Amino acid sequence: MFVKPYECDLVFEKAASYIAQQELERANGVIYYCQTQNDNLRHEYESLFKDVPKSIPFARIALQRDPDAVNFWLGNSRSVTALHKDPYENIYVQVLGQKHFVLLPPIESACVNEQLHPAATYKCRYPGIAYELGNVELFPTLDNPAAQVPFAAWDPDLPEVNATAFSSLSRPMRVTLEPGDMLYLPALWYHKVSQSCNKEGLCCAVNYWYDMEYSGSFYPLSTFSRRISLLATSGNALAPE
Repeated sequence: MFVKPYECDLVFEKAASYIAQQELERANGVIYYCQTQNDNLRHEYESLFKDVPKSIPFARIALQRDPDAVNFWLGNSRSVTALHKDPYENIYVQVLGQKHFVLLPPIESACVNEQLHPAATYKCRYPGIAYELGNVELFPTLDNPAAQVPFAAWDPDLPEVNATAFSSLSRPMRVTLEPGDMLYLPALWYHKVSQSCNKEGLCCAVNYWYDMEYSGSFYPLSTFSRRISLLATSGNALAPE
């Protein structure tokens, strides 16, 4: 299943405390993090937006546009983002702790074993209870109406699991961002993301999403490569994007 996270509202101070406590005490249970990939720094976290640039000058010049979204992320080392891709040019800026990226170019689509997964969402077993650390139990529920999500089944850190005939040809690039570092992550590049925390038990980052260019040669070439890869690995070249 492709399971979307459970979302709830917490006072920011309490959320940050839970995130740090879970890291420093190595507590089990539900993993807390603050994130919504919906331009949250200009909306939900707008009080913090004055502390970051509204755009990245070189990206605005090179891409000839302003960012579609500016996103804030706060979490700990328990959070790991599975291998995926985004239709955005991504400028990723590390603020606290470290971010560890595993990167694959779109040409390696035959390596990632893309499959259709039933869409689901985590639900709280006891809604309405206080969201105290260790006091939340979540379970996945299939979405209604039913949907299928194309997603990579292969993990470059477990290369023998869910591999295709081409996975051994992959040459992942690994990058670690320190506080103050900035990474340009091109659109449609596969990436898996993990993190290490600072001594306070926190990891924080800001990223700028710029819409990708669909009118040039990159998008049709990437789509062609993906469909040829799907045909070679699953016999189906028409899985939804």
